[in-house]
Amino acid sequence: MEKGSAIFLNGTSSSGKTTIAKAFQEAMDVPVLYASNDKFIFMAHERELKDDEIRPKILLPLLSAFHRSLPLIGSCGFPMIIDHVIENKNWMDEIVINLEGFKVFFVKVDCSLKELERREKERGDRQVGFAKWQHGVVHDFCPYDFEINTEFISPEENAEKLKALFYSDSQPTAFEHYRQTLIVD
Repeated sequence: MEKGSAIFLNGTSSSGKTTIAKAFQEAMDVPVLYASNDKFIFMAHERELKDDEIRPKILLPLLSAFHRSLPLIGSCGFPMIIDHVIENKNWMDEIVINLEGFKVFFVKVDCSLKELERREKERGDRQVGFAKWQHGVVHDFCPYDFEINTEFISPEENAEKLKALFYSDSQPTAFEHYRQTLIVD
């Protein structure tokens, strides 16, 4: 186990991030901390989250707090698996700045839009159309260190791929490359 190591899952709603994160925790032979943007979002009451006027006033500071909390969680000395939907450049900036000095594999979690829409409708707890909107946004910020597809590969198989990546000699580069664009810009 390496202190400050993380797998950072980025993908749309209904792409399978949470299921993979839990399968990864199960597959690992060391304790893994699961950090999710949803856990922070749902600290707010459902009433406010459904109100289109109030929701952004709550979400933006909560997500910024989530980004700032990641190094504190990582400082516990256990690996992390982070589940997020990065919807804008400011969030990406905050994330890479706050996780500077940590070994973070940035992982694309994806499947077809048709499958996302099917899952979204089947779940019943998602706003229909949200995954489609996110699909055109969340993967545009920087290249990934690794990609997994959840359409045809089981969460357990994907978790094993992530475990192999975590224990490999590979060094992540995505966040560092992105960080360099922040210095230049």
